[in-house]
Amino acid sequence: MSKYIDTKWRRFIKDMPHHQIPFSKRNWGNPNHSLCSYQGKLKPAIAYHLVKVFVPKAGVVFDPFAGAGTIPFEGALNGITAYGMDLSPLAYYIASPKLHKNNVESCVDYIEKLSNFIASVEIPSEYIKANKDFGFNKTIKEYYHQDTFMEVLKARLFFQQNPPKTSEEKLVLASLLHILHGNRPYALSRKSHPIVPYAPSGDYIYKNLVEKLKIKTIKAATVQLPDCFVEGDIMLGDSTKVWPDNIHDIDAIITSPPFYDSTRFYLINWIRLWFLGWNYEDFETESLSFVDEKQKTDFTVYDTIFEQAKERLKTNGYFVLHLGKSDKCNMGEVLRQKGKHWFKKAKLYDENVTDCESFGIRDIGRVTSHQYLILE
Repeated sequence: MSKYIDTKWRRFIKDMPHHQIPFSKRNWGNPNHSLCSYQGKLKPAIAYHLVKVFVPKAGVVFDPFAGAGTIPFEGALNGITAYGMDLSPLAYYIASPKLHKNNVESCVDYIEKLSNFIASVEIPSEYIKANKDFGFNKTIKEYYHQDTFMEVLKARLFFQQNPPKTSEEKLVLASLLHILHGNRPYALSRKSHPIVPYAPSGDYIYKNLVEKLKIKTIKAATVQLPDCFVEGDIMLGDSTKVWPDNIHDIDAIITSPPFYDSTRFYLINWIRLWFLGWNYEDFETESLSFVDEKQKTDFTVYDTIFEQAKERLKTNGYFVLHLGKSDKCNMGEVLRQKGKHWFKKAKLYDENVTDCESFGIRDIGRVTSHQYLILE
């Protein structure tokens, strides 16, 4: 570790600035970090400081477990070329538009196409029958007023037939994914939770999908970005397989893979994944490809990640992992030992989080420490 980086890192672990004002505020950071609620999302303040410590000005950062895009987005906001990858279509559609400057008019035009589709299309009865009783904690139809439910079904069909291609189209879809359910007035559902495990409650009240969607999308599209903002790219793909060719000469790979004891991502987000086209078979088969499932068997799933990280990083680059330690698994130590096969130095630091606040759902589970693994 260079003397300059070492000084900044020692200051980070001494001060833990993400616990200090203003970084400790729940809403710190760019509003589009909250484009769509997402279980297990890294705090933007942690991403900000890790980027500041390990990526030089005008450098390049890559996150192979991008999730909602927190790390790449913080890179872009700070003048860094940022790339991310994730296997989940939900993560991809949420993260991708954050890495671009989005045109409001293009967003509104796409919403108009959706609106016209909803107003004119006649949904096949077999499509309604195949989806109305889909669900895990409750069925889809129990989340919505009947008229809103029909609009949600039509919107699902629209996106299946017209997959988003531009950043603006992805922003519209991400905005809709956010308002699908929740406990705020913007949500299309009955009162539930921004993340699904609680069953809906309260009256069945009609919510106009296009009206709510337009408000959310325009708000997201008009969020101010700094002058130094650099557009990047999010890729839909499996980071345990071969990375795209454009991922090379990276200054730092910074990532927060699923914690060993993390809640099953795909079940927590079942409504949004259903909306993106998943059916019961997908929840049984596609979920097996997720690292949070694979690592419960063993950690060899990280071998190709470490190998490629070593190949794609610059000579003096850093591989930084934000991990979770629990009663069941010292994830940082396991990966530190594994990382030593490819990297000369592997340093591990623990941060106690037993007193951290949880937000409605027990999002920290049995995690007792956050860990920072620095490989170089």
